[in-house]
Amino acid sequence: MAEFNQELVKALAHGDAEAQEQIKSLPLTVRMALGTAVDQLRRDENVPMNSGFSFYEEKKSSYSNDEEVANALAERNRLLREAEERKEKIRQEFLEKEIKAKVERARAGLAMNDRR
Repeated sequence: MAEFNQELVKALAHGDAEAQEQIKSLPLTVRMALGTAVDQLRRDENVPMNSGFSFYEEKKSSYSNDEEVANALAERNRLLREAEERKEKIRQEFLEKEIKAKVERARAGLAMNDRR
């Protein structure tokens, strides 16, 4: 593993914002190696893990408005409910058609032929 400036690694381990800005332009593999060095330092010197530095980039949430999210979920639930109602209606119509056909066959005296 590459040797890094120990002052930079300590600053990152302690959550220094300036040190984090310095490494943003580095390639991902170098940042990952730095992150490993920071994790090692944290283990060796018992530095708290929530100091703010992570070599994993956290994506910002695309949901910024709770009301919009609630509306989108309500619309989705409504569409799912309507689809379920359509499916149930089609199922009911099919069952009614099958029952009518069986009743007609029984009235005509024909044998019940459930195997197709």
